[in-house]
Amino acid sequence: MFENINSTFVQCLSFLAAGAVFGLCYELLRLLRMIFRHPTALVFIEDTLFFAACGLVSFIIALWVGIGYFRVYYIAFEAVGAALYFLTLGRLINYCLRQAVNTAKKLLRFVYRKIKPKAIVLFMPFVRKIKVLFSNIAEFCTGSIFNHKKHLKRTDEMLYNNNIHSIENSGERGGASGVIKAKIRKKT
Repeated sequence: MFENINSTFVQCLSFLAAGAVFGLCYELLRLLRMIFRHPTALVFIEDTLFFAACGLVSFIIALWVGIGYFRVYYIAFEAVGAALYFLTLGRLINYCLRQAVNTAKKLLRFVYRKIKPKAIVLFMPFVRKIKVLFSNIAEFCTGSIFNHKKHLKRTDEMLYNNNIHSIENSGERGGASGVIKAKIRKKT
């Protein structure tokens, strides 16, 4: 009925270590948040998935170490292990990560400022040629779409001029609707 005190002590130490390992794994999420800005919703989703995975791993460890039993003090020792990690080694690692990320960002900005003028000089002739090509393609596409004109047909038939504005300006009326009829014949 009673457990051996040594096995209980080992179980408590293993969950204390598991809490510290979970804290160390959380540093990866911190690093991603330092490098890339995250919206609040994405932070919530990441934290929810992380804590769900930690809960699953904790349950598996509890069943393995506790030989099929799950005890509440496992969670307490896991929380104490994570708190000890975040208050000691976690603060030092977080400080070092912040300094490293800020230094890397400054270095990348410096390199970008040095390379940008040279890259502009190097690639500008190529960009100008490509720009002319794409502007010609765009002009052709928009011209053929928006300025589409019907071509005259090669057979003898009646064509209608539907331009009402030119009729009103000239003062002539070609019927009730203002349409001028013209017969066009091909030269043979």
